[in-house]
Amino acid sequence: MTPPDQSANSLIQECIRNKLEQLCVVKTQLNLLSISPCRFDLSNFFKRSSSSASFNASKKLTNQYYLVSKYFTYKTNMIPLIYEQQVMLECLYTKDSIAYGTVRVHNRAYEKRVFARISENDWKTFEDIYGLHSMNYPNDNTDAFTFGLHLKTYDDNTKVPKQINFAICLQINNQELWDNNLGWNYILDILER
Repeated sequence: MTPPDQSANSLIQECIRNKLEQLCVVKTQLNLLSISPCRFDLSNFFKRSSSSASFNASKKLTNQYYLVSKYFTYKTNMIPLIYEQQVMLECLYTKDSIAYGTVRVHNRAYEKRVFARISENDWKTFEDIYGLHSMNYPNDNTDAFTFGLHLKTYDDNTKVPKQINFAICLQINNQELWDNNLGWNYILDILER
């Protein structure tokens, strides 16, 4: 059973309102991780590295390069699509060298994990950035997760990639379900200031 249809305007307004709230939460959580007095390095707490690629959450933001998402489009009437596809990137927001994403998933089970799999070299290597559960959505049998991707700082001797590819994964009931933008991957361009 799907909930009643919502107008495109109300969905977009809800997405923007929720995104701003979630950005504050993610920023607060990331700031807490980077200034934690704990003797352990918590910057990788929500990450699982599967390669040598490095997308470290740096304390310094680079002013030389920034991220842009040219190809992400907001979908209208998302709820039926979420029920069908199980996992979808709902919002993508870039600010300077950081990209924030909101992922909506069909709430089929209590135990679930969501991550963004990212690569800056056409999937030769990749890294997974785990999403944080968000409580900002009405009871429509979906859950929301947010993640933040920080562009690493490049020195003069490093070849800077032109883009970052990523896809979203939902791990639930011993399954992996993917949103890879209908096979095209999501793309963040890396531009020089």
